Amino acid sequence: MIRAYPSQAVRDAEAPLLDAGQPLMLRAAQALAEHITDRLRSTASEELGGRGARVLVLAGSGANGGDGLHAAALLRREGIAAEALATADRLHEEGAAALREAGGTITALADTTPTMLEELLATTTVVLDAILGIGGRPEVPEALSPLLAVVRDSGVPVIAVDLPSFVDATSGLAAPEALAASETITFGALKAGLLLPGGAERSGQVHLVDIGLSPHLTAAPTVLRLEDSDVRALLPRPDRDASKYTRGVVALAAGSVQFPGAAVLAASGAARTGAGMVRCLAPERVLDLVLRERPEVVGHPVERTNGGPDAVDLAAIGRTDALVVGPGLAADDPRAVAGIDCLQEGTGTLARGVIDAGALSGLTAAHRFGPDVVLTPHRGEAERLAERLDLDPELPGVQLAPALARATGATVLLKGAITLIAPGDAGPLRAQDDATAQLATAGTGDVLAGVLGTLLAAGLPGPDAAALTAILHGRAGRRASHDGRQPLVALDVAAHLPETIGTILAGAQL
Repeated sequence: MIRAYPSQAVRDAEAPLLDAGQPLMLRAAQALAEHITDRLRSTASEELGGRGARVLVLAGSGANGGDGLHAAALLRREGIAAEALATADRLHEEGAAALREAGGTITALADTTPTMLEELLATTTVVLDAILGIGGRPEVPEALSPLLAVVRDSGVPVIAVDLPSFVDATSGLAAPEALAASETITFGALKAGLLLPGGAERSGQVHLVDIGLSPHLTAAPTVLRLEDSDVRALLPRPDRDASKYTRGVVALAAGSVQFPGAAVLAASGAARTGAGMVRCLAPERVLDLVLRERPEVVGHPVERTNGGPDAVDLAAIGRTDALVVGPGLAADDPRAVAGIDCLQEGTGTLARGVIDAGALSGLTAAHRFGPDVVLTPHRGEAERLAERLDLDPELPGVQLAPALARATGATVLLKGAITLIAPGDAGPLRAQDDATAQLATAGTGDVLAGVLGTLLAAGLPGPDAAALTAILHGRAGRRASHDGRQPLVALDVAAHLPETIGTILAGAQL
């Protein structure tokens, strides 16, 4: 499992080492220089040993700038041209002296023009972003905006030092002008902002360098991310004595005359993830479509009562381990109302389930759930729910998801390019980045709801089930779209779930 920490926790871990005179900056600079040297020497288009390369350090005034300046000095001693552009009136003195001693030059940004910067970048192979470190804020000073624009327009690859500048190390909030790095070399501990929206999009591939902080990193992580090894440990697998009941029975209150396909998609997601049994509560017309695609599903027709709306008795459907309510439903659908009531803490008959899509619109401040009930809103649904719960709908996702979890008691899976999972029991935030933009199409959320229902029915805790769902759903989307190169439709995602699961369990790379 990947664990990430807020900036203060990292500072606290550094403090005793710095007080003892440990050369943390030199360790970081050495690792940074080695990484850049290896990168340049493995690039076939560069001259032998990277000696045709040119590295430009954007150096700020603090320790982050010092890391970059010391790394530039080390690169020059390896025969790689490295210079610095000072983005502030002062520089880290020891780092600046080391670079000058190694024969490098430092140019003040104030002494340049946009044309000079363009000419400088035309001969640059790699830019090191060492303007700001963990003390950075998501605001770009007006004086630096032209520099960032020129670097961005040049197309020269950027490597971020510790984390991209103008990204909040704790929240991930990023200034719109912040440079997007192809790689980030981070030191001592992973910063939470590198895994969260904003920071994650600007970090590229993240490499963690050990500089000796681990024994002093006593704070709990604030962001977690599951890896393939965690999937292999968590994913339920049948043993020799398994039955359809021991594997878990998931019931879906899904699909309507207006949105009949939602039930097909949710049922496919549930079945293809390995449910022991999938039940579907829906009108006959919807069940006909479901059974045509998934004949193994057990149908439970909802009945018409005196010409009125569909009625359903959830207690009459038989054994159920988890309930998924909402895909393809309107907020006033009796199945949505009954499903929410069924999952309510203290009064409901089920403690495990998913509240999705239309059913989310039926939630009010009076509803309370346990952490094994998972809400699955996209951003718009989350904002509308926040308004009904008297929360600020404009909160960034990293604050909105936990606020919704606190207000409802449920675990919240906030859909997005990076899926955020806020546990209902107030544990660390989960942030999964496994998907492709091709998943932004109708019906993929219905598949996700079915996957999640199956994992909850198998007994996984709500936060683990939600994070595992994000991985499986995202990876299946990547497979279905050939790693994002081709469009997909929602049923493609469900079809690729077994292969996705098998590949992860086999330890192979996607």
